[in-house]
Amino acid sequence: MYNTCEMSFKYYPVEKLIIDSIYSRLTKEENDIRINIMKYMIDNNKAYNLEESYEEIQSRINIKKYDLNKVIKNLIQKKALVVDENDNVNFIYPVSALETNHKVKLEDESVFNAMCAVDAMGSSFTFKQDIEIQSKCSLCGEEIFVEIKNREIVNLVPYSTHVLHVDLNKNQNWSGNC
Repeated sequence: MYNTCEMSFKYYPVEKLIIDSIYSRLTKEENDIRINIMKYMIDNNKAYNLEESYEEIQSRINIKKYDLNKVIKNLIQKKALVVDENDNVNFIYPVSALETNHKVKLEDESVFNAMCAVDAMGSSFTFKQDIEIQSKCSLCGEEIFVEIKNREIVNLVPYSTHVLHVDLNKNQNWSGNC
């Protein structure tokens, strides 16, 4: 997110951004597991480890370890999550296990780091909840607050805030373009 702190950009107003969502690229089972991994990361405030955290997901949904690993491989291939060299899922859209400038508070009082400003705002759709976002301008560090209710921005401080994005249709791995 950017405030207009002494910046000059050429603005191209967009009435509607049309992109394929991650949700639309996944099967129901993949989406269920994706949501449960995100909930695990939010509830535990840490990355989901492929080996160590399996039982937590199994307690949420009835799935065998082999089948879970198969679905996770699909999620990796579909660029829906990112796994590091230690088998930690640090990023699963829109949740980041790592600290970011984009803190999201869900209506149910859960709080998490979003990967980027666009992901923070999109989390209202992902979790089907009203949200509040505490962020910072990427250029000047000014505090930014966004409140989304019923999928609409109802509060924006400062009002001059803009969110810049890339054409996500050109990239399947969105984490490299936040």
